[in-house]
Amino acid sequence: MARCLLFESCDRCLGEWVEESPTVQKRFPPPPSCTLTFQQVLRTHRTHSSSSISASWLPLDHSKDTMAVIRNEIFSCFVFYGVLLVIKMYIIAVITGQVRLRKKAFANPEDALRHGGLQYHRDDPYVERCRRAHWNDLENIIPFLFLGAIYSMTGPSLTVARLHFVVFFLGRVVHTIAYLFALQAPTRSLAYTVAQIPCVSMAVQILMAVTTYA
Repeated sequence: MARCLLFESCDRCLGEWVEESPTVQKRFPPPPSCTLTFQQVLRTHRTHSSSSISASWLPLDHSKDTMAVIRNEIFSCFVFYGVLLVIKMYIIAVITGQVRLRKKAFANPEDALRHGGLQYHRDDPYVERCRRAHWNDLENIIPFLFLGAIYSMTGPSLTVARLHFVVFFLGRVVHTIAYLFALQAPTRSLAYTVAQIPCVSMAVQILMAVTTYA
């Protein structure tokens, strides 16, 4: 039955459990201690065979996998616009808090008491406008982050992918500006609709890519 060996180097703990195959056990029988250092494995291999060690015996280098993902141009493009959108949501949250303080319109009685009395436990039209803008961001940006990450793995063209990300980003920025400054209709609705187009496009392409596995 297969057994697991914990490999340790003298410099650092490799921390990887590697499951042996029956073939490997026959070629490299473990010592009674049942624990080998990585150097001992290499020495045993050079002594008993001239073939290379099975890839499953080697420690995994997760840092290389991470760097490979970061170097992916499409995913990096997505991360750039995704982070900008998250920052935008934080900015709207800060704006909402500052407007509450300026208007003295607090959602919680304890906050109202701290800033003058229970008469400030009230709603304000502009505070509610800021809250709606923030909530609308949550409803749309979070699905975009999911769709964009999966879409980046389907191997689209960098130009096409960037177009999807840029259109959504600009649409959300215009939507927020239209909400906060009460721009004339249908500016906000048009911005919302334009931003939905790349999301629908990405969703369709993702489904087409995985439909054969459904």
